[in-house]
Amino acid sequence: MAWNLLALAVSVLAIQQSYGLYLQLVKSNPPMLNLLKEMLGLLVSGLLLGGIVMLAPILKIRERNKELLAVIDERRVIICQFHDRIVRTLRQVQIAMEIGKPINFIIEQVAEMSKMLQVFLEDLQAGVLLGSKFEIALKTLVEDLSKEGGFPILVQIDLAIEDAITLDQGSELLHMLREAIQNSVQYSQAKKGKVLVKVSESLILLEVSDNGKGFEFDLVGAEGHGLGKMARRAKEIGARLKVQSQPNKGTTIVIELPRKVTSSTGTHAVSAPQSSSEKSQKVPVG
Repeated sequence: MAWNLLALAVSVLAIQQSYGLYLQLVKSNPPMLNLLKEMLGLLVSGLLLGGIVMLAPILKIRERNKELLAVIDERRVIICQFHDRIVRTLRQVQIAMEIGKPINFIIEQVAEMSKMLQVFLEDLQAGVLLGSKFEIALKTLVEDLSKEGGFPILVQIDLAIEDAITLDQGSELLHMLREAIQNSVQYSQAKKGKVLVKVSESLILLEVSDNGKGFEFDLVGAEGHGLGKMARRAKEIGARLKVQSQPNKGTTIVIELPRKVTSSTGTHAVSAPQSSSEKSQKVPVG
């Protein structure tokens, strides 16, 4: 139907142009002829608009199918990576047994494989599996959590992130993102949210915000809102966690990850706001 409307619009446009040439050949342009020309122009515009409106859902479906295919490809990469890791570990155990390696070595290899399986299953359950594309993993996770929360979450991501983080850093960032959005879903009563990823020469910034009810920050509240767990994950990759919140003015959680940082040896502390009269509370956790 949409293609028929567009074809009809092109046909009417051709008629209009031909009619315009005819009007240029005649010496006089009676008002009725001019009116007919304008009506043809309006008809063309209407047909084109109708065709575009009808095509929009089709184009949206095609774009969605493209995204789903990208997710499927990403899942295939994840499965292949995990399969290869398991095969390598089993092969190491087999060789160790054949050459008579100490039993402690074999136990360590089996324990490593067991831990690998546990982490994979935990990530699978949490929906934070990361393959080769951080963008796809992030958008898929946000989409699932947005459906769970019942409110839209806008995503803005710098594609430079793909070359800026390691697999471990990406996995931890996804876990913290999940925790932050789940907090918003459970506590904030928000109507909309936003996820922003920025990459600079020295810093990777992940920001999660909502327009919910916010909260008064305190040590107990921090743990209650899952911030303690997020702070521990941030510490693992050398990142810094900041919380900005005030009652009835929403919450913003910022994760700052210095680039090319391998680990963090410092301790993380929660600092209370210096003044209770501040318009918003910015609390560094780390």
